[in-house]
Amino acid sequence: MKHIIVFTGLLIGLLGFLGAAPAAEKRKITASELFYIKCTTCHGADESLKRHASKEQFLVMIRTMQFGAKVSDQEMERIAAFLGDPTRILFEQRCTRCHDINRIRQARLERRTDAKLKVLVEKMRKKDTSGISEQDAAAIYQYLVAFY
Repeated sequence: MKHIIVFTGLLIGLLGFLGAAPAAEKRKITASELFYIKCTTCHGADESLKRHASKEQFLVMIRTMQFGAKVSDQEMERIAAFLGDPTRILFEQRCTRCHDINRIRQARLERRTDAKLKVLVEKMRKKDTSGISEQDAAAIYQYLVAFY
């Protein structure tokens, strides 16, 4: 009888733990993180990010490396969209001239909601030396939401 009670208690505890698991779901890996995980193993991030091409052109490039890098079709699409987004150039010109990419990625992680991110982009836009217009800020915000 004692063993049944102990077993039942353990089972209830385990079920309670498993039931809580969905609440603590892992967050989805962003396209920029996917790029760093899959591409920078062989290519330096700086070297890769200096390339400017369309999404379609990046798809062609990535496809030649797809199997060596173990990149699925879906991951390839996401990486190509990230690299080929026209706003990436604006983002690099305005944001990475003062902040390194790791700082930007960390800032995005710290501001998990899009509303907090919008406040941060607006704060940066208002700095005298930013050179960020309201239109640029809106585009940069959308880029960060989509890829970071």
